[in-house]
Amino acid sequence: MVNWYDKAIIYQIYPKSFQDTNDDGIGDLQGVTKRLRYIKDMGFNTIWLNPIFVSPQVDNGYDVSNYFAIDPILGDTDDFSEMIEKAHKLGLHIIWDLPINHTSDEHPWFKDAVNNANSIFKDYYIWHDAVDGHEPNNWGSFFGGSVWEQNPTNSNEYYFHLFDKKMPDLNWKNPEVQKSVADIAKFWLEKGVDGFRLDAFIHIAKANLDQNSLMTDEKFPIDDTFYAKLPAVKDYMAGFVKEIKEYKPDAFLFGEASSAKARDAAEYTRPDGNVCDVVVNSDNYGEVYDDSNKDIPKFFQNRQLSLDSLKRTYVTWESVLDHVSLPTLTWGNHDISRVLDRLNLPVEDDKVTKLLAMLLFLQRGIPVVYYGEEIGMHGLKYQKITDFDDQRALDLINSLRQKSYDDKTILNLLNNQDEMTARGPMQWDDSQYHGFSKQQPWNWAQTDTNNVDQEITDDNSVMTFYRKLLRVKKHECFTSGNYQLLITDPKIYAYLRKTTESKGLVIANFSDQKKTFALPKVAWKSVLTNESIKKTGGTIELGPWGCCALESRK
Repeated sequence: MVNWYDKAIIYQIYPKSFQDTNDDGIGDLQGVTKRLRYIKDMGFNTIWLNPIFVSPQVDNGYDVSNYFAIDPILGDTDDFSEMIEKAHKLGLHIIWDLPINHTSDEHPWFKDAVNNANSIFKDYYIWHDAVDGHEPNNWGSFFGGSVWEQNPTNSNEYYFHLFDKKMPDLNWKNPEVQKSVADIAKFWLEKGVDGFRLDAFIHIAKANLDQNSLMTDEKFPIDDTFYAKLPAVKDYMAGFVKEIKEYKPDAFLFGEASSAKARDAAEYTRPDGNVCDVVVNSDNYGEVYDDSNKDIPKFFQNRQLSLDSLKRTYVTWESVLDHVSLPTLTWGNHDISRVLDRLNLPVEDDKVTKLLAMLLFLQRGIPVVYYGEEIGMHGLKYQKITDFDDQRALDLINSLRQKSYDDKTILNLLNNQDEMTARGPMQWDDSQYHGFSKQQPWNWAQTDTNNVDQEITDDNSVMTFYRKLLRVKKHECFTSGNYQLLITDPKIYAYLRKTTESKGLVIANFSDQKKTFALPKVAWKSVLTNESIKKTGGTIELGPWGCCALESRK
């Protein structure tokens, strides 16, 4: 059976940074509604919103204190209803983040669990008595330090938090938790949401809490052996997903599986598995890291795009997921710096930006474009390290300062790799705050000059190329065709897409030299290119960073 989401082309929006309509410096749902026509005209058919629930904003909305209401900084239920209604009239689907691994410590469940000794919500969370007066084990949190925090009303008891200490993990062993989260999902499906990105779902199962990590290089090592991709994840998800699919069979469940490999993804998306329809991971970018300096954590290390790594990654994912599910095709999201900043490519040439888009999004799978990528937007460039206030950045600053690194070196690492640089305001025009707001945006630093107004009428702009590319993506061969990566010159990335009625061919030259490619012996028609191409007999010549998409029909 073909579902609507099998042909999804997703536009990811960070709501706080997309469009501010009340000039408080924070984007809102009315801003999303205002730009629906723009999204539709670009060629997208699905919108993914980062969290919009009521939240203390410790982790920019992923710490939810009320799942049944919209955070007032973003709007209200009327704004939500208007957005959904107008999106659906335009033929757009809307999904949004549903954090299911944890809540805020300000959620009523947790507050009652802490303050009421007989609370029915005590077992909604994970607790353990102190061991010899300290944390129950040495597991490290993704946000630094221990995964354990003392119960504020009982110093001999700890609660588990994989992320910030103000984000306690839910206890998915408890069937009531599974039911309660399913009820949240059904509440919003009833109101018109078309599906959810299931945030951090691979972490909902934990190993034996009495077991310590054998990694002893740090006091609290991050060791996802104990809290990622454990077999019980599928068990816990099965009833939850079954309940949602029975309620709304075409609800799209888009799972975040950040560290998943291809075979993990296949297990999480098997049609008979009651888990997810597709998953997205955070390590499919073909990146190689400069790990020569052990002082710098991997996340902040300089990196480059390896064409060989990219080829191996996608041929593996495409092969393993064949006849199972669709891969997700993305260059990044809100949790990593923008692709044009972190891969050390000559992106001052728009041909490179266009090449990256064509190469990735015409493969078999669901494109996910992070807002601003369609105009070649770079991340923010902060002017001093004190401008950074996210925990990962603060940990890096403290660590490297203790090792006598100068602030300029640290700032360069942060501007190239920190996720906050990717959460700057959408650049609509060339006004002071780019048409995002009349007030200084909540997240603000130096920006580039790219903007929608200047690109929308430019036939050679990145934005115009994206519009054409997304039209090509809807061609049958690039939507439904099978996938074959071709063995080529090491600097060329080329693949075939084939259906019974048509063939598609994508060729990308990843070098600053001209390259010649021998075409398969059929009649090819060029449908999109980032430069003037030269076909001679059975070959095609691509200039530096040139790319083209060709089609052949019976």
